[in-house]
Amino acid sequence: SGGGPPRLTGTDFANGRAIQSDLTSSTDPRVILDVVGKHASEFDPIHAATAMHRLATHARSQRDREAVVGDKRFKELMLVVQKKLPKMNSQGLANVAWACAKLEHHPADTLLTEIAEGLANELRGGVQSTGKARETKSQAVSNTVWAFGQLRFSPGSDLLVSLAASVAPLLKKFKAQELSNVLLGFAYLEFDPGAVFFDQAMRATLDNLTSFEGQETSNLLWACARIGRAPPGEVIDGLLIRDAAQNLGGSSSPLNMSQCLWACAKLNKTPPAQYMAAVESEIPRCASRLNLENVDCVLWALASLQTPLNTEAMSSLTTAAARLGDRMDAEMLVKTHWAFARLRHRPDPGDMNLIVSAAKRLVGELPDEDRLTVMHAWGVLRVNPGDDVVREFTKTFRSGEDDQSTDGGEKSLDGASCAKLLCAYGRTRHQPPPVHALRLAQRLVEEAENDVLHPSAATLGLWGASLLGLKMSSAQLDVLARDAVSQDTKLAPRSLAKIVWALAALGYDPTAADLAKLRTRSASAFPRLAAKDQEALREALSRLGERDLDFVGNAA
Repeated sequence: SGGGPPRLTGTDFANGRAIQSDLTSSTDPRVILDVVGKHASEFDPIHAATAMHRLATHARSQRDREAVVGDKRFKELMLVVQKKLPKMNSQGLANVAWACAKLEHHPADTLLTEIAEGLANELRGGVQSTGKARETKSQAVSNTVWAFGQLRFSPGSDLLVSLAASVAPLLKKFKAQELSNVLLGFAYLEFDPGAVFFDQAMRATLDNLTSFEGQETSNLLWACARIGRAPPGEVIDGLLIRDAAQNLGGSSSPLNMSQCLWACAKLNKTPPAQYMAAVESEIPRCASRLNLENVDCVLWALASLQTPLNTEAMSSLTTAAARLGDRMDAEMLVKTHWAFARLRHRPDPGDMNLIVSAAKRLVGELPDEDRLTVMHAWGVLRVNPGDDVVREFTKTFRSGEDDQSTDGGEKSLDGASCAKLLCAYGRTRHQPPPVHALRLAQRLVEEAENDVLHPSAATLGLWGASLLGLKMSSAQLDVLARDAVSQDTKLAPRSLAKIVWALAALGYDPTAADLAKLRTRSASAFPRLAAKDQEALREALSRLGERDLDFVGNAA
């Protein structure tokens, strides 16, 4: 009679130990499910958490995971878990969350929220209590947060803030994998744990530096970049130098290397020389194992950091991109061309042909802006993919010869876009329809007249027009020349030299006043030019009518 829980007999304890032994000794998911089927009604909280953990640990293949999650006994186990959850400690809660993530099973949000609340409650008690009060294990915290990240489940900002605040003082006891996993979980949830948490995490990382392996390094740096908090330089350099000494993760180098480089680019931090030397050695070895995502990340990172690799490494990376050309999507095609142009790396003819094949296949999926990016890249690299390909990429920018409409065709382009096209045509030695080229040039003039033409656009446009040998009127050239001269501090010395050279090639005949302005600007730019550019500038000014070039020499 009376209330309270029933007392456990010796038989109950014996049965409980036997069930736990059956669960922990089994390595076959089918056997573990058999134990669930026979004894689920007798499970206590530890049995339920253990069963989940053992299933997730030993269901290693996708086929095994699908078989487990689809089994009716697993559904029975989840009902038991839901019932026993309130009595689980943090380790049990973590095992359930971790198992769901590993099995790729997303349970009800209410179950995951209850796990988060249970962990937060124990953390608050553990952090604030003294004496022999139970302290939450670091592995339980990291596994739970990691699992939430993998499941893309957020228990809400209030709970996450509470978790981060409670965990921060404990981070000094976290191991390398635990540090990377907790940051990785927060990153997947797009949650910034705050400056206090991040500072403690970085201090713990420095203390554990020699314990970090390749995957832990790449996960931690990737997570920091996603969260938007840059680790101290000594942390980044220390982790990457250690990673270089470990052969960039060995067989996992494609993933680890691509994540580390991507993170450095996002954080605007050039990796240390030792790491880049290891990358240059590793890429030729692992090029055949690089997948689309690896190539995409590495190329984007190198281009963003403007850090090209040596010839062998760049060639191997380019060959990997070409090998994957038939699987490229439109976004990767554009990013690949952008990267090659920014790195000034021209693929070998065979590799370029494969990449051009991808461009032919995807041209219909590219918006105008992306077509311009690809065209500009071909121009920078001096690659003609074929006149038929160029025409296909630029057909939306061309209006008919008698077209008098005020929109579409060339009218849809701003000055910068017109300049890119003109320069791309010239550099790829593609002769566009004369009317089309002249309309592009006229758009440049219109923007120069309205004082909205960027100096780089003026440079590109005039350079392209000169390469194409366009016949521009004196009035048009006057406008572009005066616009260039007026760009006092915006125009780089080499850009000015290109403009003067282009004006000379286009047959510009300046007035005495305009020539004097060009002479003054040229004299100012001359000392900052390379020798070959100085000589080209002298020759261009001479062709424009300048007879006394001594002032240029004196300026040097």
